[in-house]
Amino acid sequence: MSLSSGRVRSSLKVAVVLGAALALGGCFQPMYAGGTMSGVLSPANAGPAGANLAAIDILPMEGRVGQQIRNQLIFVLTGGTTAPAPRFRLDVKTSVVAAQTAVVDPYTDRPEVETAGVDASFTLVQVGSGAPVFAGKAFGRATYTRTRQRFASERARRDAEDRAARIVAEQIRAQLQGHFARGS
Repeated sequence: MSLSSGRVRSSLKVAVVLGAALALGGCFQPMYAGGTMSGVLSPANAGPAGANLAAIDILPMEGRVGQQIRNQLIFVLTGGTTAPAPRFRLDVKTSVVAAQTAVVDPYTDRPEVETAGVDASFTLVQVGSGAPVFAGKAFGRATYTRTRQRFASERARRDAEDRAARIVAEQIRAQLQGHFARGS
């Protein structure tokens, strides 16, 4: 008899825990979440902050790294979907920081690890009035390994600049998202 009463108690405990989990499951929602049937959330569906992010037109930028930042911003702000009519314009000025040597081989005096950097300053402007709404700065740094093969080192530097550009785009998105979440 004690064996069956032990099973009943453990089954009852499991039922209570599952019931509580199901009851509380609808109470939690991510901060910028919206509802989609596909499970993929585009920023445009993520409430007022997401709708404002998707309505930002990003002006073309100079250089290869500037284009990488622009492409990444377009993707992270719209989620890869078609952007609505722009209500804001984002002016971004970028500069690539000269490679900085982090580690030097003590026997050959050659750099082994270097850091590539990208700095950006941006201004969010209202499309109709041309008035600045928000301004900020972002920076990205990424390390890469130098080798004795010149082309491999050059490609590694370029890939590090691309990683730094993605970091800059994410920082800009986060700052804009915070600005719109405050209701400004």
